[in-house]
Amino acid sequence: MYIGAFDIGGTKTIVALADDAGKIYEKQQFPTETGDCLRHLDVCCEILCRFAEKRGLRMEQIAGIGVNLPGIVERGEGVLLRAVYAGWSQIPVRAYLSKKLRIARVVCENDVNACAVGEVRFGLGKRFSSFGWMTVSTGVGGAVVSDGRLIRGAHGYAGEFGHLKVEYQKPCGCPCGEQGCLEAHGSGTALNRLIEERTRQDAAFRAAFDRLGESPSGASCAKLAKNGNETAAAIFQQVGEYLGKGISYYTNILDPEAVIIGGGVSASLDLLMPGIRQSMERYTFAQMKDVPILPTALGYEAALMGAVAIAV
Repeated sequence: MYIGAFDIGGTKTIVALADDAGKIYEKQQFPTETGDCLRHLDVCCEILCRFAEKRGLRMEQIAGIGVNLPGIVERGEGVLLRAVYAGWSQIPVRAYLSKKLRIARVVCENDVNACAVGEVRFGLGKRFSSFGWMTVSTGVGGAVVSDGRLIRGAHGYAGEFGHLKVEYQKPCGCPCGEQGCLEAHGSGTALNRLIEERTRQDAAFRAAFDRLGESPSGASCAKLAKNGNETAAAIFQQVGEYLGKGISYYTNILDPEAVIIGGGVSASLDLLMPGIRQSMERYTFAQMKDVPILPTALGYEAALMGAVAIAV
């Protein structure tokens, strides 16, 4: 059974042709066109049609399309209600794609929920039936899986880890409009803000990037930390402590078998773990503080595999 998968993020999009076992036959990555959502969907459709033609398929042979969206999704009607970083709102994604591609089954989902469904079907869900799935990237998102099922909540918004409050003394603003959210203190955006602050305040730290031959960023800061730079390590420690605080709240309430982390920042999970574990030790109920915290088994393509999984 062939599946079309659209993994639409705030900055990049991947379109793929796959099957229900998770095998990817064709894929293409390109920047997300945030200026015009419907035009961006047109490009996704053009790429999928090209893939189908290349494989000798008619569009009616594609059983369904799974679409990850970077924001709040009304899943029943497939409407993207709001995507903060992309600047989109009230986009009838399912209806638009179904009409354009003449495919009845178009399933739209919040990107992190889709990641969790993908993990259940293709990843660590084979090992754990109850877990939290957290993405740490530009923002922080989350999803809850219990007994192998995604928990949606009464209004479909369960698992919004990014908006747990983790800082009250010196809270930073969050894109949601609140202050002190995990997303404001434990995300890739927060990491970059700390790096910018420290390079501005500390000439020696700035010089370390110059010697590395790279501009300040999360990736280059990780290199410095792994090379023993104490300032770089302290930045990851601070972000890790905030993440651990958020994870402790989730763990205390839902007692998961594991917490699974994806997103770009998860590539530096080893640098974040000391801070995460320090907060877990401080804030988590004693019997649960050793919960496994693991990177996704699906790697960089976790969201893409989620798009496949929701359409199966």
